Amino acid sequence: MSIRSITTLAALAVASLVIAAPHKISPAQAAKIALAKYHGKLLKTPKLEHEDGVWQYEVLVKVGKLTKEVNVNADSGKIGSVENTSAAEEAKEAKAEKRGKGKKEKGG
Repeated sequence: MSIRSITTLAALAVASLVIAAPHKISPAQAAKIALAKYHGKLLKTPKLEHEDGVWQYEVLVKVGKLTKEVNVNADSGKIGSVENTSAAEEAKEAKAEKRGKGKKEKGG
């Protein structure tokens, strides 16, 4: 086995440990944090995602007629970005993500 192969395997092992490492904040805690700031109804279980080098939960909260996407840092519990969205926009985003993942799997 070459040094390059060993280095690649070691990097993958470390990356898998980082990805699998538990976060300080659970999905339930992320929902509680978002709902404490934006009083409304939780629309679905918070989704853990890795965006811009940060692990965060996407928490969808229905506040009146608005749907807010509240991003809660999975390690600190701090609220990051918040944007107004809609069910249609979320469905469109989910479809695009699914399509993108399918292409990566076929090409990789």
